[in-house]
Amino acid sequence: MILRRVIEHFRRQEWTAIALDFVIVVAGILIAFQITNWNDRRAEHARAISYLERMDDDLAADIATYRRRGLAFWKAVSGYGYRAINFADKGDMGGKTYWQLLVAFFQASQADLFAVTQATYDEMTSAGELGLISDVALRKRLSVYYSNSYFQALSESPDYRVHVRGAMPVDIQDYIWERCFKSDPYNGQSMIDCDAPVSEERAMEIVDALAGDAALMSELRYWLSTMRVAAVIARDRIEFAQDLRNAIAAALDEEERDLIPRNGPQARVSKDAKEKS
Repeated sequence: MILRRVIEHFRRQEWTAIALDFVIVVAGILIAFQITNWNDRRAEHARAISYLERMDDDLAADIATYRRRGLAFWKAVSGYGYRAINFADKGDMGGKTYWQLLVAFFQASQADLFAVTQATYDEMTSAGELGLISDVALRKRLSVYYSNSYFQALSESPDYRVHVRGAMPVDIQDYIWERCFKSDPYNGQSMIDCDAPVSEERAMEIVDALAGDAALMSELRYWLSTMRVAAVIARDRIEFAQDLRNAIAAALDEEERDLIPRNGPQARVSKDAKEKS
């Protein structure tokens, strides 16, 4: 349509009209480019928001896991360990039966490996899209968090675990697994009270043998120290992850401010608003 009109203007040598046609064509091209750029930026903002929200979920999962495994679980395991070591060192039964002490020696060997949830971060790095996070400081802090996520204390399987399970009768261990321990589909573990399947005399015989094993008690002391360090690390990591969540919340607000004007009344409802509704 425009081309036909331009040709007609050339035939008639209507130079003013030709100039106007040229301006219209150029303006149309520029507007098309601008719309494309706007759409590209909107798509980038949308991807950034999606990544940040998913990363926030990953960090929330880490915090929950650190609290459940790094604090609550290790506190419970340490409690059994101190019960066993107090008997070995001082003969202090702490008001417990020999069966309860025997269970304590076994439960003190429990361990729970930990790994951060970093699927979103790995996806961003492999896709080369970390640059979608415009906050450079946040990018650096995320890199530090994920590149320093392995701690020996959080993933150690202690020698005590091998030693005490090699020394304790199998029928006792089988009973403890069946009646004094439970797990869930989400890798959660818990130790529970259970009735004694053996006499106090047999329980006392096994407990005395374990408590008299100097090498075993040395390994238990080391394991108790490791769990104390792990709890300190877990608290620090919880604080780090929460700081990152706060920074991500600020980054999401910034992304949404950039996105909303281009989306008009159909702008994305913030995640916090959704959660409150």
